[in-house]
Amino acid sequence: MITQAVIFCGGLGTRLMPITKKIPKPMVKINGKPFLEYLIMQCRSNGIEEVLLLCGYKHEIIKNYFKDGKKFNLKIKYHYNPPNVQTLKRIYDVRNILKSKFLLLYSDNYSPLNIKLLENKLKKNNLVITLCKKKGGNVQLNKKVTLIKNYSKKRKYNFVEIGYAIIKKKILIDKKYRNNKEFNFLIKDQIYKQKINFTLNNQGYLSISDLNRLKKTKKYFSNDKIILLDRDGIINNKNNKHRYVRNLDEFKINKTFFKKYKDILKNKKVICITNQAGVFSGDVKEKNLSEINKKIINYFYTKKIKFLDFFISRHNFNSNHYDRKPNPGLFIKAFKKYKFILDRTVYIGDDIRDIEASYRACCKCIYLGKKKLSKTQKERFKYILVNLCTMRKL
Repeated sequence: MITQAVIFCGGLGTRLMPITKKIPKPMVKINGKPFLEYLIMQCRSNGIEEVLLLCGYKHEIIKNYFKDGKKFNLKIKYHYNPPNVQTLKRIYDVRNILKSKFLLLYSDNYSPLNIKLLENKLKKNNLVITLCKKKGGNVQLNKKVTLIKNYSKKRKYNFVEIGYAIIKKKILIDKKYRNNKEFNFLIKDQIYKQKINFTLNNQGYLSISDLNRLKKTKKYFSNDKIILLDRDGIINNKNNKHRYVRNLDEFKINKTFFKKYKDILKNKKVICITNQAGVFSGDVKEKNLSEINKKIINYFYTKKIKFLDFFISRHNFNSNHYDRKPNPGLFIKAFKKYKFILDRTVYIGDDIRDIEASYRACCKCIYLGKKKLSKTQKERFKYILVNLCTMRKL
């Protein structure tokens, strides 16, 4: 279990000048809050109890704002090095206060996080890093996309490393890491030793590393009114003798749901993500599906709730297609089209597959199903499942 996060906060932020002339880069405001605050809250929602900030440039501004972390419901500690000290040495210098394994973040990158997915990749390795697809990236994978082959600062590969790493403290015993080197020196060394693993993040990442990226990041964080809904059992009642809702006569609005969640829904923009295998089997005609969709849109309109879109898997019930829940494909498509942040968004569903799809997409989930979760499932999903109170805080 990972309970400690370490965040690099010491750089000069020269590409963000003139903003960083007065404040350190992690304190750049997004919707009135320092960017670093979003990272800390993301850590907390993933079970992190202690955050260690590796500070440098204008460190007192960071410390004066976050203090001991009490108001964020976790502990915050600080370590200072001059700005010219490189990232790997910053970690080496705090090795005595590190947990046996810890989460490592960069203070200028944000990406949806499910820490359990990341930790599952650690196993016998010393280090797990998170990669995103990017032309001109710094990481080369093999053809099967199963192994890291190389890491280069020259940005000539198809994947980029974005932080969100898990590290075993024991590797810092190696005294060559005490030299004033960047963190990528450790990555290269672990590649050579074949003690590194990775996770591919299909959600991409946001950055505040320069003015153009900061502008884009602000747009994503401002788009915080999205809510994702399942269809059958949430928007409509499931009380149907047939396996599928085949037509308008069998479709009944779930008024109980809308009554309970009316205060939440009225301020949101709704996207429906649903499996409709009945189309594949022939039980549901496309014409009837279209009519049902129109009725749903009209109902939201009468309730003055903004409805954005349907994302529908028509694949066979037994299909393992990436778009069919419990796979996360439709979540990824929705976020790419509407540009929102998945781990700051909630999906409401009534099936275990809805939770699993949320888990794989790094999305939060409100589960309204009748089937009870096993002890194993509760442990697996504990950082994904939320309630109405948590939802209001996202």
